[in-house]
Amino acid sequence: MVTSINVTRAAEDLPMLLTISEAGAFLRIGRSRAYDLAREYLDSGGTIGLPVIRLGPSCLRVPRWALLELAATGRVIRLCDVELPGVGGRLVR
Repeated sequence: MVTSINVTRAAEDLPMLLTISEAGAFLRIGRSRAYDLAREYLDSGGTIGLPVIRLGPSCLRVPRWALLELAATGRVIRLCDVELPGVGGRLVR
């Protein structure tokens, strides 16, 4: 069963990490298209597609802030290049 997200819900109410299906519902695209975009992101090294992080061999999650950036600006965030606030370092893969 696919979990859907009410698109009108405030961004703060979204979980910090979303499943691919939840992110697809938020973007109002189909589940298959969302998975295709996640694969494109991984295959392109983070230059196109749906920003995801891998939490295991078969566990992908979409960071809320990266999803909101994509939805608001169309900009795809390359997660491995993001500066950590207050740390001055980059996220590591």
